[in-house]
Amino acid sequence: MLRIQSQATTSVPITSHNSTPVPPTSISHTQEGEKRLKGVQLALPFVTGTIAFYLGKKATDTATHRWTAYMRGPNNEDLSHILKKCVIVLHESFKDPDRALEFQPYEVTEIGWGEFDLAIQLHFHDDAMEPPVELYHRLRLYDDQGQNSIKKPVVYEVYEEIVIWEPTETFYNRIMAQHPQQAPMSQYGQFYTMFSAEHDYKRVQAARQRVAQIEQNVKNQLAALEAEALAIS
Repeated sequence: MLRIQSQATTSVPITSHNSTPVPPTSISHTQEGEKRLKGVQLALPFVTGTIAFYLGKKATDTATHRWTAYMRGPNNEDLSHILKKCVIVLHESFKDPDRALEFQPYEVTEIGWGEFDLAIQLHFHDDAMEPPVELYHRLRLYDDQGQNSIKKPVVYEVYEEIVIWEPTETFYNRIMAQHPQQAPMSQYGQFYTMFSAEHDYKRVQAARQRVAQIEQNVKNQLAALEAEALAIS
């Protein structure tokens, strides 16, 4: 099961949960026979982003900006052990809008004039036994005042945390055994948002606690309704 949590232009660390060995009593099996770790969460952080450069005097009615859409690790980590490929889906007006990328940096560069929502599909390796995840990201060409500048690009990044509930044992162990490595640096790396590990980690943990409390409240309300229905019948 997957859950996605998003935060625009924020800073959070790579986090995982229950990274200690899991006892045999916490293992279940899928229909395919693959073992899944009961009660375990695996949080996988990604950053989706766009960077847009105004063309200035070279701009035309249909070509005002050169922009790049991308997906990366929060600190430019290598993601090849997690993802089989990343597909960036552009507006249908572009030629071959579905751009499949198997190697980092996961980037697509185009020239255009309008803003639109991109779809970014993350395809996990087969041992994850999870369906592709589709994220959405808004291409922004103008700053907060709706202005252009030939000196400074418009950068918009969103932190996305995908939480896999009860991951397969094979996928989980492989991710936990992986030593962090840097991915090839993008030419736009100088514009990336810097991510802080402590402050934002606490903020994400607090958000998770709030979500857990909301879930518990909903369960309590459902249980009360069911009890009331039984009493009436």
